[in-house]
Amino acid sequence: MAWDWAVIGTAVGGFSTLIYTAFTYALLRENRALRKAGSLPQVVAHFEPHPDGNGALQLSLSNVGSGPALDVCYSFEREDGDFENYHILFKHTEERPALTMIGQGEKFSFTFAIGFNLFRPKDTNVSKQLKPFYVKVSWRAAGEKKLHAEKYLLDVSAYAGLPGIVEKPSIVKIADALTDIKKHMGTLAKTADAQIRFIDATSIEEHIRKVVPARQPPSDEEQS
Repeated sequence: MAWDWAVIGTAVGGFSTLIYTAFTYALLRENRALRKAGSLPQVVAHFEPHPDGNGALQLSLSNVGSGPALDVCYSFEREDGDFENYHILFKHTEERPALTMIGQGEKFSFTFAIGFNLFRPKDTNVSKQLKPFYVKVSWRAAGEKKLHAEKYLLDVSAYAGLPGIVEKPSIVKIADALTDIKKHMGTLAKTADAQIRFIDATSIEEHIRKVVPARQPPSDEEQS
């Protein structure tokens, strides 16, 4: 039986074209997925020290992806009663509407607590320091209705022993010292029996001011 090489060539050519078409379609889908992934925002929740160096610990939502993140929402997953065992400045129990947008390369930050307060519990039987907790973040990309969500674990143990975080920062120590001085001065002013008054006794011929105590009126015993 003679082979019909023309038919065989046509079949091989058609099969090759089919394989090439399928391969091209797969590449197009992969490139489209890569472009889409490269243009999606990605919001990350994390702690960072306050830039003023005042010992505050900020909770930040940073957009590390491409494009703006819209309708950004966040919530907390924590053990019951643990947040209440510490002096946390952020009102974590309040419900808040979504953030309209966090631009590409931008972040939204707020003061969470003063760092050393997270290591000083009200009740040591509950915990010795603030326990790790999760921050759930959701957002959507521009032109999409699909919500993207991630959950991040935050642990204050990473800041244990760092100056200005666990210990009171210098500015807070100075403020506390000034407050103590003010209290002591107020006590001295109240307990003083008498105030010494001074008068200016400088004459015209003198070039240096001379201040002398004023004479106090004689007491009843001295008059008698």
